[in-house]
Amino acid sequence: MDDMRELVSIEAVERLFVVLAIAGPIIGGLAGAVLGLRTRSVARSALRGFAVGMAGVANWLLWRMYNALTDHYGLDSVKNLLVNLVIFTGLGLAAGVAYGYMMRRRDDQGAEGQTQEASAGGLRGKEDTDR
Repeated sequence: MDDMRELVSIEAVERLFVVLAIAGPIIGGLAGAVLGLRTRSVARSALRGFAVGMAGVANWLLWRMYNALTDHYGLDSVKNLLVNLVIFTGLGLAAGVAYGYMMRRRDDQGAEGQTQEASAGGLRGKEDTDR
């Protein structure tokens, strides 16, 4: 009863992250393909699902990097805290900027498509009234 031990071991977390790294892209790609059947864009949706599933691989790589830094600098050191803070803040900022860029690009493409449809619809409307 006096044994103090962790509730979850590092090895168990490592195994879970490896499973997510392997299964994530596969499950994501399959789920994307299934959802793509609805919109008739199976390949594009499968690629998007695969990309989302790659978050499992990124998570595993970040876990390995965090553990390596913590082992090198020590868990309780200020240097470890600052190095991790800089790395993860930089990665978060980069991900946010990339996401914002993709959303702006998608919105610009959607607005361009609506403009073309509106101008084409206006011409069709005029032709229909001339008849």
